[in-house]
Amino acid sequence: MRARLPTSTVHRLISSPLGALLDTPTYERFKLERLPFELRLLRLGAMASALGSSDADELITRLGARGEVSSKMRRRLARGLARFARARAAREDVMRRWERVFWGEPWPPPDRKALVELELERRIRARRCLFPRATLGFFASKVPFEPIAYGVPSPGEVASKWAQELAHPELLYGLPAELPAIERSRSLPGPAGPEYLLRFRSPSRIGDVVHARVFEPERKEDIPATFIYAGGLFSACDDVVYWPEEEAMGRGLAARGHRVVLLALPGHGRRAPPGKASGEVILSTGPEGLFRLCAAGAQEMAVLIAWARELGSSVVGVGGASIGALVAQALCGRARSFPRGMRPDAAFLAGAALRLDEVILDAPLAERMGLSRAILEAGWTREALACLRDLFDPPSEPGIAPERIHAVLGLADPFLPAALGRELLRAWHVPEGNITLRPGGQVGLLIHLVRDSDARLTIAGALHRAVRAVRA
Repeated sequence: MRARLPTSTVHRLISSPLGALLDTPTYERFKLERLPFELRLLRLGAMASALGSSDADELITRLGARGEVSSKMRRRLARGLARFARARAAREDVMRRWERVFWGEPWPPPDRKALVELELERRIRARRCLFPRATLGFFASKVPFEPIAYGVPSPGEVASKWAQELAHPELLYGLPAELPAIERSRSLPGPAGPEYLLRFRSPSRIGDVVHARVFEPERKEDIPATFIYAGGLFSACDDVVYWPEEEAMGRGLAARGHRVVLLALPGHGRRAPPGKASGEVILSTGPEGLFRLCAAGAQEMAVLIAWARELGSSVVGVGGASIGALVAQALCGRARSFPRGMRPDAAFLAGAALRLDEVILDAPLAERMGLSRAILEAGWTREALACLRDLFDPPSEPGIAPERIHAVLGLADPFLPAALGRELLRAWHVPEGNITLRPGGQVGLLIHLVRDSDARLTIAGALHRAVRAVRA
């Protein structure tokens, strides 16, 4: 039995010299071409979990499969669903045990080896249901159905529902007078130090339970800085065995003496609604989903900043990649309206953009995933989307010092074009020396963050400088 959580073998491979083979345009194209299949597989797993039976006809109907599905395929799907049901039952069993052990009574304390084994079992069981390649992968590859079930609200529906926020955007990003209470789980030993979970009620209009994972250094007598980070779209967070952000940011920075909090964004990981894949509910609702995500994520990061300061961190930085970067830039832009103790001291953006209304309509990745088409079919025009800019985009001046903002942009990013990222950073007067340009896109950017220590050195350096400034 293991005494502590291991470093993933996949991470060791990516970090090795062989991992350089993944940081190439060829691998980026491969991942983008494979994306529709992976999204269909994710949606299939979510729908099968929500269905709770081996009724192949019902699942086919709910998926909206295009064309006739043969009786042979239906029988094969029924057998796959029966196997999937057993995998789901095993996951539910381990989740009940995991919930009891990690969130239950503090006494008697369980053996830490047993904690590690239970956490690993939870992740393995969860992944088999989230990515049911062994049981249902054949159906995702052979039967055509939409990878995302779009239900984009019309401009009129959004205007009616969000009338006050459209007139006063600060209402969307505002914080309640009383912050939610934060629960902390039992901790377990990780490769860099103790790891534990936080959960609290979201202060946003989403109002669900927020999940975050915390990584602390082995020696934690004094942790002057905390870094709060959010990953990209469709991330399953700690419901999978290998979570790149966990190794690259969580454990990588904890090993340097910092506390790191990885936030599961709304609709992601265990925050995904029943029947929806991780991240699907955000994308499927188009413009509304995006501005709700930016606002809710910013509010939740602010709550975590206050929590970190209560633990004694004099400096708190924030960051994110892809859609997580949009959340971090939203928080940086609106920080002036938050109480001082809930404002970040530094930021790291792996991606950034202004005019997000144009991004969701024109970006190659938005077109590939069918988002652009779904938005237009819901009745949106460029003019109508532009009316949402005050909800989408951060203010023209950041709420933190520009020299404390660092960014890395992908020159071939198919979702957040580097030109729009540079436009935002120029408007914020971020020093050119704080901006790194990479030749690849989102896949290459993630590989870069995992493989290259430069990003972690940049974050650690920014936190150290902020700590020195506070203590001066």
